Amino acid sequence: MKKLFLVLLLAIISGTAIAQTNMTVSNPLVLPVLLGNYNPADYTPPVIINYPDSILYGIVNRCSKDTLVKYLSRIDTYHNRNSGSDTVTGTHGIGAVRRWIYGKFLEYRAACNNRLLVSWMDFDVAICGQTHHRNVFGVLPGLDTTNKEVLFIEAHFDTRCEGVCDTACYSPGMEDNGSGTVLVMELARIMTRYAYNHTIVFALVTGEDEGLFGSTAFSQWLKNNNIKLRAVLNNDVIGGFICGQTSSPPGCPGLNAIDSTHVRVFSFSSYNDSTAVSPNKQLARYVRLHQVERINPLLTTPMTIDIIITEDRGGRSGDQVPFRQKGYTSIRFTSKNEHGNGTGTPPDRQHSVRDILGVDLTIPPDGIVDSFFVDPGYLRRNLIMNGVNLGWLAIAPPIPQPEWTPVSGGIGIDLHGADSVYQYYRVGVRTKRSGTLYFDTVYTFTTNHITISGLYSNKTYFFSVANVKNGVESLFCNEYSVLAVGLNQEPEQDRGIRLLPNSPNPFSDRTRFLVEAGANVQMERATINISDIMGRQVQTIPVKINPGLNTIEFTNSKALRGIYIYSLCDEGRTICSGKMAIY
Repeated sequence: MKKLFLVLLLAIISGTAIAQTNMTVSNPLVLPVLLGNYNPADYTPPVIINYPDSILYGIVNRCSKDTLVKYLSRIDTYHNRNSGSDTVTGTHGIGAVRRWIYGKFLEYRAACNNRLLVSWMDFDVAICGQTHHRNVFGVLPGLDTTNKEVLFIEAHFDTRCEGVCDTACYSPGMEDNGSGTVLVMELARIMTRYAYNHTIVFALVTGEDEGLFGSTAFSQWLKNNNIKLRAVLNNDVIGGFICGQTSSPPGCPGLNAIDSTHVRVFSFSSYNDSTAVSPNKQLARYVRLHQVERINPLLTTPMTIDIIITEDRGGRSGDQVPFRQKGYTSIRFTSKNEHGNGTGTPPDRQHSVRDILGVDLTIPPDGIVDSFFVDPGYLRRNLIMNGVNLGWLAIAPPIPQPEWTPVSGGIGIDLHGADSVYQYYRVGVRTKRSGTLYFDTVYTFTTNHITISGLYSNKTYFFSVANVKNGVESLFCNEYSVLAVGLNQEPEQDRGIRLLPNSPNPFSDRTRFLVEAGANVQMERATINISDIMGRQVQTIPVKINPGLNTIEFTNSKALRGIYIYSLCDEGRTICSGKMAIY
């Protein structure tokens, strides 16, 4: 076993265990900005656009599938992006592609009144015969230096073939990780048109496929300089939608299975079990909450975010890990389906000459890709998910520090000092049961003294709070757990009735509510109450519930738009609830 380990280690790269040295950035303005030691007036645009809806609709409307395909096609022309490949020529190799990325960042800078600071991040380490390497990044300074937390979004632009150090092969790397590269580039292009309270870093790193070298160097440089990061979003293998034969678990059902409506979010947990307690998981829940409530109603094809318990796929790793190891909150976005496990084993495409954008099926061929392996629409939806959450985090208030007080049958939450002045507060609630990684319920309150009662006996509850300012939540604070003992018992009479998911959902004009009632259930004067996410009731529908399956038709006569909660109530008592999206 030891011999096999040594052989594999040497096969990867001779310098893997050597720490990166000589970590520097080329732009002298970068460090003061990341430390918050600058005059925001120097980077204030002529017109400040920073409303949450402006960011939301701007990203949704501005991001372009055509631009993503154009960028991917250009990256493909560089032939080989191995971290040890050519750094001199302008037509192929890692040096050529990073100079092209740097040049695109300069274009984005010119388009935003020179507010984007473009820089190299240099470091030395031996990778496949090359000892000097460069990450590329742009820094968009924030408008407020009071809170010096920075937002960081990244992807790796290097790739490889079957041989780890093959610097001559054709390695298109469209799924891994051209998809993540162009996502970050397109977000830098779009998001620099807007203004944010917090500084944002758009980073493209190298050396991932040989051992996370670029992200390790970047995270270490940030840590060495005491730079605070609010969140790190890593995008790696984010545009493919076809399952490979050897794909690493969890996720893929089998060869050629298709999925372009789900995305996996990996993050570290304090405990590798169903409790899933960590700031990283809270970041993942934050992203999922916004996807369900605010983003999906604007999409023709809604997206489902699957929060994964593990930090990465089985036996593998990604650029979010070095940041987490330095104490930064970080997550990784990865397609639901991945075409391989990174070994290049046929017929899978990942880490092989087969990781191409797609094929031309026109007869006779016209030279244009019309059957994609990296789906531009799916990649665009993942871009929107990243961009909206990145933008909102950059204008969000600080994380609250509540005071928790267990009370009979529930929990008391008090917010003091600076946390006591916000418009709203949102409380996320989870219960400890297998597979519960998401918030079961999110309550909205307008008071800084909150009591949640009616906890059921012998259940462990996890509570966390977010401040809300201008309609944008802060990250949710670390969870506080309560084991409810000797309190309320789950009501037996409610277990004979189920409110099934409405269909269709999302919808525009009409949907159906389905209520499944037991043989002894009869409700003569029930209602379905519809409320917005702030708890304000907007419509009441009288219903009669009989044993069996009850269908209630709903017509959106009030032209509602957004996320709404629908609840089945009997004589003022809420029996069960669901959530629907209206666009």
